[in-house]
Order: sequence, then C-alpha cells, then structure tokens
Amino acid sequence: MNHRLVYQIDIREFIRRINITNKNKPTFFDIPNNFFENLRNLGIEFLWILGIYEPSKVSREISISMKELHTRYFESLPDWQVEDVIGSPYAITNYKISKEFGGEESYKKLRKLLLEKFDLKIILDFVPNHFAIDSPVVKKHPEFFIKASENLSKSKTNEFISLKIKGKEYLLAHGKEPYSPVWKDTLQLDYRSKKVRDFMIKELLKLSEKCDGLRCDMSMLLLSDIFYENWKDYPLPDDYVPLAKEFWFEAIKKLKHKNPDFTLIAEVYWDRENDLLDLGFDYVYEKKLYNMILENSIGFINEYISRIFSYRKKRFLFIENHDEQRSAHLFQIEKLKAVATLIYTLPSMKLIYDGQIEGRKFYHALQLGRIQKEQESAELINFYKLLFSSIKNSTIKNGYFKILKPIPAWEGNPAFYNFIIYLYEDDKMNKDLVVINLSPYQSQCKVKILSYDLAGKRFLIKDRLSSEEYLRDGDEMLNNGLYLDLKPYQTQIFKFIKQD
Repeated sequence: MNHRLVYQIDIREFIRRINITNKNKPTFFDIPNNFFENLRNLGIEFLWILGIYEPSKVSREISISMKELHTRYFESLPDWQVEDVIGSPYAITNYKISKEFGGEESYKKLRKLLLEKFDLKIILDFVPNHFAIDSPVVKKHPEFFIKASENLSKSKTNEFISLKIKGKEYLLAHGKEPYSPVWKDTLQLDYRSKKVRDFMIKELLKLSEKCDGLRCDMSMLLLSDIFYENWKDYPLPDDYVPLAKEFWFEAIKKLKHKNPDFTLIAEVYWDRENDLLDLGFDYVYEKKLYNMILENSIGFINEYISRIFSYRKKRFLFIENHDEQRSAHLFQIEKLKAVATLIYTLPSMKLIYDGQIEGRKFYHALQLGRIQKEQESAELINFYKLLFSSIKNSTIKNGYFKILKPIPAWEGNPAFYNFIIYLYEDDKMNKDLVVINLSPYQSQCKVKILSYDLAGKRFLIKDRLSSEEYLRDGDEMLNNGLYLDLKPYQTQIFKFIKQD
C-alpha cells in the first residue's frame, strides 16, 4: 500500500481538552465518536496514542524544576502554570495503561470499539533506551542500568544520580544520546547485558499484545556501534554479549514470528535508516526529506525521491510531529498546501499530528497538559479534506509509482527546476499524475508521460484539486511532453480519462 495514514494524539492533553463534561477523571469513553468517525473519513488506518502509560511523578517534579525548559513552556503556552506541568511521556515507569484514563480494561474496550466500529488500529510507543527514575523496574532490577565508576562520577557529575535501593547505594547514569544533554528524569538501560536484552524483549512482546503497531523511540541508540561509542568508558556488566550481536534483529525476529502483521516504526537519524530496515523494521523516520523541504532544495528533493521512493518505500513521512515545529507556523498557507500535497502523495506511511489539519501554530511542549487556544483555519481544513478524498479515489493508494523528469517548456526557460512530478498507474492502466510547483514563482515545464497506454489515444485530464480539465493527445504527451504552467506553489493531481 502506498498510502497508510497515522494520526497522532497526546492523550493526556487531548482528553483534558475535550473533557466537555468537566469530569475530574475523564476516560477514553469521553472522546466523542465523531472524532473517530472523522478519522475514518480521512482514511486514517492507525491512531498513535502518546502518553498513555502510568505517569512518572519524578519526571513531573524535574519538569517543573528545570528552568531551561521554562522558555519552551512560555513559547508553547504563554500563560502556563505549575499545575499545567505533567512531565515527559517518554520517562516510562512501566507499560501499563494509566489508571487516569480508566486503566487496562477501559483501554481494551476502546481498542475493540475502534477496530470494530471505525476500522482504526492503534500504535503505541516503545521507549527501549531507558526507564523513569521512579520506575518499578529500577527498584526491582538496579543491576539493569549503566553504573558509574568513581572517576566518572567525579568528571561527569551531571550525568548520574545516587539512589539507595534495597539498602544499597547505586550511582546510575541518566539516559542520553551523544549530541544532547542527558534526560535527567530517566536511567539508562545497559544493552551490553544479556539479562537486560532478554527483559526488554519480553517487555516488547507483552506490549505488542496491546496494540497493532509500535513507534520505537530513538531506535538507533541501540545499534551496537552507537551504543558502544556512547558508553565505552563505563564498566561492563558481568553478562555482556558480543559487540556484533544486534538487539533489534533478535527482538524483531521473535515479534514477527509471534505476529507477522505487526507494524514497527523506527525513530531514527544519523543516516542509519537502512540499517534498521535491514534489521526488520517496517518503516523508518524520514527526516532528511523534511529537512530538504525546510531548506527548499528542490533539486535535491527530486533526486532523493527518485533514489528512495522508486525502490525502498518504507519511510515514515511527516511535516510536523511532537518533536518538530508546527507546519502552519513554518510555512505560509499556499506553500503549506504544496508541501502537504508532496508528503501525502508519496508512496509510504504518513503522519498527521493532532492540530495540523486545523492549522495550529503553537508548538506543544509535551511536559504540559494544556495547549494554547487557537482559531482554526477553515481554508486548511477544506484543503486537507479535498486532498485526502482525492487520494482515496485515485490510483495513488495502490498504483505503481514512477518519478518523471521535467524538461524546459522552451529553450532558455529554467523554471522546470521548480517542479516535482510523478506518475501512479495500476494494472488496469488507470493513472494519476501529481504535479507540484514547489517555488514562489509562476513556472512552466514539459514532462513526458511514460505510459504504454498513451500511444494512439486521446485523454481528458481532470485535476482532482480544482475544476481544471484539458483534452490532450496521448502521442504528444508520450513523445514531446505535456505542457504545464502553474502558479506559485500550485499543485495538481490529474486523473486520466481515455476518450473513445
């Protein structure tokens, strides 16, 4: 399938916002059915529910005390108060559904309802790198976590915490990645240990029974070479495993044996996408394309799409998520429409972040349980509805993808560089042509429509995104190219209708 849609919500903030009954403890069943109905109408396959596990009290305390986070809070919610701070959803205590929302039984009923009534599956988060400081796992298994030697504890005082567990003092490392400050509300699991690996594989398998897919947080941190570099100065556990033995290969093999249809998404950066695909992930984050869009590197985008999406399409695409700035903040509305058309018509899995369709501009700091009130953009809502209904009725969903190369509309016209164009065609020769002018200038080009079905025929090409339609000769489009003239950031999805 070329078109798999995931919709992400932060359940902690979401339920507070839609709590129209003003219950002290709203549950999953306070979410109105029309919300799920709207998701189904958009073609959403998965609902990604963030923040669903038992919360960490220590994470909330640290999130309040860390002054460096307050700037982000003010940017997200100018009138934030201490009571708005709920802590990080990625400081995992355990993988039990929070009692705040009704607990495990309430969640099971929700999952059954979503699948049977709305054909919606659920994606949850797996955070393999660390646990929260107050996790029961820390109290039961302090030996699972990276320990500091006396020398290290003196030279890197901010990277450790001293804890008394079962009457014994432990100096344990906070979770971290190589290029950012440590996550002070977490403790780092030691993946050099066989016991840790066995335990986390069991956690993964148990969690997979609760959902239809998992988004695996910072997955590349567990790759053996990255883990070694990150922790090579720290004492080895007694039960260390060979450096070349990859955790993900063993874990995914066992998971897929148990449930072959389960969907695994890797959050991954640093050019390690293909490594994680090779180890068994179904989809990997596509941050490179996102960065190219921010930089408006049209030439690089064309080359990258040709290289990645023509062969290995297992990408998880987005124009915003809980880590990135809001797309309506980054782009003026016409460019945003062009970017959205590009992302959602490429062949892969795509994310819609809660508030994106409505045009929210305030970034949501995940440590806060409240968001800034904003006026919805009717123009964006109508655009997204049109885009997704157009895709749903097109060959984009299940057709074969081929990127096409724009050529000059006439000698000396460089505007063809501004276009991104690709064709979808199915086994019945139905076809859709996606045309995007990703520039702030009116631009022209020609493009040869590479399809066996064009020769000797005439076609009515109708734009699914507007009322434009044209009668065109198939031989002309195949041999000399279809002439295109688009306004700044204009997009078109042409349906080809064969004429008798």
